[in-house]
Amino acid sequence: MADSPTVLLVEDSKFFASMLHRRIREDLDFNVEWKATYADAVAAIDCCQDDYLVAVLDVTLPDAPNGEIVEYALKKGIPSILFTAGFDSAIRSQFITWNIVDYILKDSGDCVDTLIHTLTRIRKNRDIKTLVVDDSKPIREAVAQLLGTQLYQVFTASDGEEALHVLEEHPDIMLVVTDYDMPNMDGFELIRRIRERYSKNDLAIIGMSAGGEELLSAKLIKTGANDFVPKPFQVEEFHCRVGHSIEMLENIALIRDLSYKDPLTRLYNRRYFFENAEPFISHAQKHGNRYCVAMLDIDHFKNVNDTYGHDAGDEVLKNVSALIAQGFPERAIVTRFGGEEFCVLTAHDESEDILGKFEAVRATVEATSVTVNGSTIEVTISTGLCCEPENLEAMLKLSDSRLYAAKESGRNRVVASPASPNVRS
Repeated sequence: MADSPTVLLVEDSKFFASMLHRRIREDLDFNVEWKATYADAVAAIDCCQDDYLVAVLDVTLPDAPNGEIVEYALKKGIPSILFTAGFDSAIRSQFITWNIVDYILKDSGDCVDTLIHTLTRIRKNRDIKTLVVDDSKPIREAVAQLLGTQLYQVFTASDGEEALHVLEEHPDIMLVVTDYDMPNMDGFELIRRIRERYSKNDLAIIGMSAGGEELLSAKLIKTGANDFVPKPFQVEEFHCRVGHSIEMLENIALIRDLSYKDPLTRLYNRRYFFENAEPFISHAQKHGNRYCVAMLDIDHFKNVNDTYGHDAGDEVLKNVSALIAQGFPERAIVTRFGGEEFCVLTAHDESEDILGKFEAVRATVEATSVTVNGSTIEVTISTGLCCEPENLEAMLKLSDSRLYAAKESGRNRVVASPASPNVRS
């Protein structure tokens, strides 16, 4: 587990610490370093503070009963999640002042599950980009700090125009938190402009405003925001709304993945291919690139299933799929069309030897074996390639007919245009 994140767990209850330690390791595959006292925790932080993704801290320790370990961990820049047995307005205010990741009540029946969910969220947040838009610098920085405590990557903008520039530079931003009343371009116009490019399924928007207009939240949501928080807001509510917005996008992405990916090979499926092939070709044409369609098929695959069983056949399919995908890591749609048949739609520059790339994939498959239950299995592939600039349907038919020609002429070869000097026949 050398590459797994490490959690610093500071808890004086051996029983509770043991339970947390086990759940974190089993559920998340994180490393856990446990300390029971303030002194031991401080020594660990001084030694290895950069090693910790997050600290899970008991507020009350035998040698530090007033949250001293929290202040020390935060001073050293370690994001912290607090466990506490007591809770009132004064304690809660102190927690908010500390700018912690979250606090969890020990007497809650699902406190351990809550911790596991929070740690899972924190690990994901490091790769998620967010944008805060507000003309008030103090508010902008305060909201950015709240997102920063959750380990999101945070960008800021002082108005809508600047926000659009940031989105242009970072098109993978997942969440925009924007004020309504701003100069140059207000929140309404910014949301409209964002929605021209991003759907609610691709980027979430949370509107904010201190204005007292009764229908403001409805107007922002109808304009295209996913959610709304009035200013001032409770920190817990803000984090909850942000978390729900991000998790909604992740769930939509998961559903897309399940509907567009072949569950065995993790390649795209026919549905994805036919929904995205024409836009892919249009993009290639717009940028002056050539494009090709290839049909590939594993030779004598039925013999693999009949001789070694379907489990072995599945392993062969996964191996061949990975080799094809490795051969076309970019500017390509690599698809499992069904059974042992694959399709690759690729774009390339005039100078690229696209036929050579398919020949390299063929040679790699031929040279690679799969071992299943002690049996070493070797397979080859046949490929039909079409690079003539026809419509998609015609190119698929041509590549399929050339695949058939490759099979008829001995298999384990690439058949392309008859005029190509690299055709294997």
